[in-house]
Amino acid sequence: MKTTGATASLFTEVGLLIKSRMQAAVSMPFSQCQALWFVAQHESPNMQDVANYFKIRAPSATFLVDELVRAGHLKRQANTKDRRKVELTLTPKGKKAFKIFEEKRTKILHSLFGALDEPDRKELNRILEKIISNA
Repeated sequence: MKTTGATASLFTEVGLLIKSRMQAAVSMPFSQCQALWFVAQHESPNMQDVANYFKIRAPSATFLVDELVRAGHLKRQANTKDRRKVELTLTPKGKKAFKIFEEKRTKILHSLFGALDEPDRKELNRILEKIISNA
């Protein structure tokens, strides 16, 4: 169990390190960066998709999306087949912010994980994928 606690602490430290470097590099909260990334990676996601991805309740997802809509990064639009569903898309400003975010994210992750050689990175990916698939 001692090893499990140490592993959890290390995961937390790496996560906080990534988060703090990202927040310093871009001019928006990390949660908004993550939401922007999620919308950019999925074809017309809706609010429930956002809530499911972040494992949060719908009102929290709405609050997160509202911030990005107010900032002009996201746009809501009714689904053409089911007008009760609202889809999310990046605005031109959101696409620009996403591009900047991705460039900085790549640089930060490369600086953090650059110390690992290719076999270490593959092993780390294998382990992380195993954790995710067993969750």
